[in-house]
Amino acid sequence: GTDAHAKNYSLLIGAGGRARLAPLYDLASALPYNYMDFHKLRLAMKIGGSYRLRDVGGRAWRRFAGDVRLDPDDLLHRIASLTDRLPDDVTAVREEIASQGLKHRVIERLCDRVTERAAVCRSTARQALLHAGET
Repeated sequence: GTDAHAKNYSLLIGAGGRARLAPLYDLASALPYNYMDFHKLRLAMKIGGSYRLRDVGGRAWRRFAGDVRLDPDDLLHRIASLTDRLPDDVTAVREEIASQGLKHRVIERLCDRVTERAAVCRSTARQALLHAGET
């Protein structure tokens, strides 16, 4: 998303003081719009010191993990896991909203490009793990 900002993120505090990230809201994606130049696309928030989407790779994710005190390999495994599931989730949502009569070419482009972007992110995460000596 190119429109994210800190007030889009909230924590839910549960029993025993356990905190978890609340569902995201008010987010916009540049993916379905043909006039966007993805090589120049800038994110609203840095990932590993970079605002440019094209610069967010394994090194940026590892730096981000350090910045937020997470284990870099755990984060990269999580990215790989999420991006493995994402195409099936996108298909399920696409089918559900189509069954409710919500069809539009922007939705189709968004679904296709989210799936494509997930493949890029999955490949990036796996490459970063391989370079760290993991399989």
